Amino acid sequence: LTARQSNATLASGGTEEGNRETEKRVAGLDLSGDFGGKVFWFAQGLWNQWDGFLDPGKEYNWFGGFAGIDYVRDERWVFSTLYNYADGDDFDDTDTVYEGIDLNSLTLGASYYFMRNVKGVVEANYDFLDEEEQTGTFHTGHLTREHYLLVGFDAAF
Repeated sequence: LTARQSNATLASGGTEEGNRETEKRVAGLDLSGDFGGKVFWFAQGLWNQWDGFLDPGKEYNWFGGFAGIDYVRDERWVFSTLYNYADGDDFDDTDTVYEGIDLNSLTLGASYYFMRNVKGVVEANYDFLDEEEQTGTFHTGHLTREHYLLVGFDAAF
């Protein structure tokens, strides 16, 4: 992808649109497959380059991606593993929301299908990134570890 986007302003922690148009480029790879119709694997990686997005004289490069496996045990049970990673080091110490691009987590999940469009979900996530102290004016970056346990229902019609 090659496109133009509005810049972000530093005065708002990067949450407001600026008055300049900047160039961005995104290149990616998306792979998937299965083993015997029971184990499905998938992976995607995206490299990003944003020219002058915050500072007009700086090029911001970052990478993000994920990889996962779904095991379909039977028509009722599905077990999933998902690894997410993103590295936005060029945004470090910018005091903007873009410091939060960094991600490094592992999620394990189980789904039980009550009906075709209704399932129960249990999901646990472990965050590998360390806590960071707040620097600057805005609460940006990875200030806390973001582990979670989710139990819920999903209904799609």
